Amino acid sequence: MPNFRYRALSPNGEIVAGSIAAASAAEVTQRIEYLGLMPIETAPDKAAGPGPFSFSLSRPRAVDVTVFTRDLALLLKAGARLDDALELLAGDMDVGRLRPVIGEIRAAILSGESFAEALGRHPALFPAMFVALVRVGEMSGSLDHVLETLGQERARTEALRRRVTDALHYPAFVLLAAGGVLVFFVVFVLPQFSAVLRDFKAKTDPVVETFMALSDLLRGNGVEIGVGALVIVVAGGLLLRRPAVKSAVLGGLARLPVLSLVFEFYRTALFCRSLGVLLGSGVTLTQTLRILIDIMAATGDAAVWSAMADRVRHGGKLSEALAGASVLPAMAVRMLRLGEETGQLPVLSGRVAEFYESKLQRQLDRMVGIIGPAAIVLISVVVGGLIVSVMTALLSVSQVVG
Repeated sequence: MPNFRYRALSPNGEIVAGSIAAASAAEVTQRIEYLGLMPIETAPDKAAGPGPFSFSLSRPRAVDVTVFTRDLALLLKAGARLDDALELLAGDMDVGRLRPVIGEIRAAILSGESFAEALGRHPALFPAMFVALVRVGEMSGSLDHVLETLGQERARTEALRRRVTDALHYPAFVLLAAGGVLVFFVVFVLPQFSAVLRDFKAKTDPVVETFMALSDLLRGNGVEIGVGALVIVVAGGLLLRRPAVKSAVLGGLARLPVLSLVFEFYRTALFCRSLGVLLGSGVTLTQTLRILIDIMAATGDAAVWSAMADRVRHGGKLSEALAGASVLPAMAVRMLRLGEETGQLPVLSGRVAEFYESKLQRQLDRMVGIIGPAAIVLISVVVGGLIVSVMTALLSVSQVVG
């Protein structure tokens, strides 16, 4: 989704500026007006960051942003001024590739921009939730506390993502190794027998014939197939950097039976955690939902999340909108409804997030325990069946010769 920079006039006559990710300039204008601002200028943000097909080894990592956030919070708590703290961090090796960006942020602040506006110039590194909370912290004078909370939540979110990816590493390795064994057998072992079988015109079953044809194809066009596979992998990786494509792919994966619960638990934990942090920091519900649309769109079904937020903005309750959209489990919706009724929505949102993070970990452990052995059994059956079929054909040849 492209980014647009805007300038608008607030009710008290101040000019505010920022960056918004939206489908069109008209949607940006609609969002600005909904916030009670009068649009002055809206234009595509050409400096928003790298395009979907760009690649750079010097791009800052998510962990660099987390380290920067936590270190900046510590410096502000120690009494350092914001520009002095940024100057120190701009030369700190711990923030890694983020140092040039920190220098740009400090220069923007010295030129008169607020910290939130300076961060808004880099939406690829500092998402809408980050910028909104920083703006709240600047207005309330609690920027150090907000940054500390942001650092903790970013670390928690990154740990959650690492648990998901680490849990998938083992089955992915097993599947890759099993596929490698099968390819080795088809390319190097099976041809040793296929020549004998064809010379003696042995009777082979359709399975062996299929794998013999596959073997001939791989041996005769190995380079072309390898280059084609590499091109597909690279092109797929570049396409996945497009938010729309990534959302569609994740939406499709979420519908697979083996992954549906994993995506459901992860989506619920992410939504509730973000909801609790935003509301607990003083962001209004309508602004929170606007930010959450961009966050949750990355998990798929962006239109469903947008429709849910529109229902709340038109006077509906959050729990009723979530129940109608069927984007969260019924138990999570009931807990959020209880939070609305008791006025403890931020607190209960955090507890719901912790509950589903635990369920996610258990589901990942269960899935890994099934996929790994299942892949080994499957490849063993395939290779073993091929060996038996080949040996049966060779025995028939030996009987004919004898």
